[in-house]
Amino acid sequence: MADDRLTSGDWVNAGLKALAKSGFTALKADTLSKVLGVSRGSFYWHFANVGAFHAAVLQHWREVAYDNVVREVEGTPESRLAALVERAFRADVRLERAMRSWATADARAKAMVEAVDTWRLKYIRGLLVETGLAANQASARARILYWAYLGHGLSTTRPDPAEWQRILDELVRLAATRKSG
Repeated sequence: MADDRLTSGDWVNAGLKALAKSGFTALKADTLSKVLGVSRGSFYWHFANVGAFHAAVLQHWREVAYDNVVREVEGTPESRLAALVERAFRADVRLERAMRSWATADARAKAMVEAVDTWRLKYIRGLLVETGLAANQASARARILYWAYLGHGLSTTRPDPAEWQRILDELVRLAATRKSG
């Protein structure tokens, strides 16, 4: 890639890929300039320092991990919940794991992960309230569903496709079913 054609977005996207593949220690000008086949000068043309680059990577992750997801799920509350579960549980979890690992070593990364967790939980809770659950029940179920998502990200095994679909369907059913009687 030619140096004069790179944008700050190209660097940020390369940073997210490097983060997912190699962890937060790969978020360095030297490492990324080699990956992109350009000089370090290109990095510093777009970012004042590595800290500014890290801030841009964190911001873009928030967009990828929350903003874009919320925009992409449409329909009734029930169909949005099902689409959200489907999308979240079928997504490549490497970036999520890498971001959470980074958050253990960097205060800004930790703050962003905590903010995204809060926004995700609020969004899920809102969907569950829209399905007819009481607010306190929706809060508990949102957290349980989110914990299932986080635990899934740590698992190295995956069920066969038919079982996987049954699991996702059951998660949505358990989360949204109102207590009768």
